[in-house]
Amino acid sequence: MLREKEKVVYNALAAFDVLIAWISFEISLLIHFEQLTFIRNKDSIILHLLILGIWLVLSKALRLNELYRSRPYSILLFNVIVMSALGAGILALSVFVFNLFYIGLIPILYFGGTVAVLMFVEKVLIYHYMKSARRRGLNYRNILIVGDSSASNFINQIKENPEWGYRIIGIIGTEELRKKQEDAAPYLPLDTSVDEILESKTIDEVIYCQEKARMDEIMSLMTSCHEVGVVFRMSSPFFNMLSNKTHLHYFDTTPVLTISNTPMDYLSLKFKAIYDFLVSFSVVTIFSPVYIAIAIGIKLTSKGPIFFKQKRVGIRGRKFWVYKFRTMVTNAEALKKDLMEQNEMDGPTFKMTRDPRITGIGHFLRKTSLDELPQFFNVLLGDMSIVGPRPPVPDEVKEYERWQLRRLSMKPGITCIWQVSSSRNDISFEDWMRMDLEYIDNWSLKLDFVIILKTIRTMFRADGK
Repeated sequence: MLREKEKVVYNALAAFDVLIAWISFEISLLIHFEQLTFIRNKDSIILHLLILGIWLVLSKALRLNELYRSRPYSILLFNVIVMSALGAGILALSVFVFNLFYIGLIPILYFGGTVAVLMFVEKVLIYHYMKSARRRGLNYRNILIVGDSSASNFINQIKENPEWGYRIIGIIGTEELRKKQEDAAPYLPLDTSVDEILESKTIDEVIYCQEKARMDEIMSLMTSCHEVGVVFRMSSPFFNMLSNKTHLHYFDTTPVLTISNTPMDYLSLKFKAIYDFLVSFSVVTIFSPVYIAIAIGIKLTSKGPIFFKQKRVGIRGRKFWVYKFRTMVTNAEALKKDLMEQNEMDGPTFKMTRDPRITGIGHFLRKTSLDELPQFFNVLLGDMSIVGPRPPVPDEVKEYERWQLRRLSMKPGITCIWQVSSSRNDISFEDWMRMDLEYIDNWSLKLDFVIILKTIRTMFRADGK
């Protein structure tokens, strides 16, 4: 019954997307031709029917008509832009196929921009309303969690995001998990019968979170959920490897699952390289007055060079010079030895909240991340990317554990996941390494887009150190 209601809602949202597209099309015609009735009646019917078909197909193909409980607005924006670009492109092609040359491409471009803005506003309003309703206790789903201590992070996410609308009815887990999440929900011992809970309580979903998954246990839970119509979900570190780097390779007629440890999508990686170059060139050109202003500020407030350069380690151990605006006194490296006892990081990196080596303007540059601007030159030179693991210094790499060396398998970047994390200033070295590996395992153009948007937000918040 619940699934049937969801289908009705999703179909209604798809129809509403079509209505938004029609309105956007009329607005684009009004902007360009300064009248709504410019297109002949028969042609107008053809175009509106085309928009109807295109938008229904794209809305369902990109699943923009579905309401995700935990989808961030940045991913929503990315999907809306992709859908609007594809829809406008198909419509432009259709205009020429149907010999409607008199319309031209300019109204189609207006249409693409207008529909992207209106659709994103529409989606944000709907998502905002649904999140608000879930915070008030409406539209929630009851979940049962089966897991070990690795499930603690997932449980924290559920607790910190009430707008997702999940209620933890019970936790079947180890003693270690109980100690970490004693107040999250009623704790049940490992030998608890899941069948009895599903029969006696209202459970919408069972979520399995085990670091070392047991196949017999998974099959048993899947069967139990299937029998009573309950959704089964599973979280595992193994999925990070399966997300986008798996394919079937055949030895003669024998299929073998092949897993790569780095991104292998050739076209996407080429697009990333082209995007890096174009964006970096634009930033260096457009923000040249900012570069000059910062350079003057550094020269007027402290002695020494404008830029700070340091040997860093890039992809697969290649060394290169990284450039930043100087934010410290010139003898910072010599003073570092006397400050090592006050290091706040637990790994080979050095970090200190009130570092006396940082200059007055250096504090501002670091908080706003403007000290990183010269690294766009590194991107233009091909040593770095805009998004990727931060490049370490050689001495840090010498102290890496073997598993940490894999973060060097992708080109380093100006920004990355840990830099846009809310706990960026308190993150441990090991968590930092794991977040970089998570980025590599789950890399996509969409993920880069989300990180760039969050980086811009972080810069405006000025919460760097």
